[in-house]
Amino acid sequence: MPKRRAGVPAGLVYTAKEMIADPHYQARQMIEPVTVEDGRVFPMPGVVPKLSETPGKTRWPGALNPGSHNDEIFGDLLGLSSTEISTLSEQGVI
Repeated sequence: MPKRRAGVPAGLVYTAKEMIADPHYQARQMIEPVTVEDGRVFPMPGVVPKLSETPGKTRWPGALNPGSHNDEIFGDLLGLSSTEISTLSEQGVI
């Protein structure tokens, strides 16, 4: 890294698109293909650090649509009724 006048270390901050296109990330296998809920394969940053015996991988990238698991989480897991969940949704809480 070149020395700057102020002596403050600095580096690039990539967007996701830039990270996926970077040859260094690709060479280090830091972009992994992950299958999302609708069956599409989605490239995303891999697990860090890469360990030789247990390299790790992403098992679930998260929901495609925010709130798509609200009934499961608030109803099944937390025990709220469908009326309570609807009320929270109408109030903009969830």
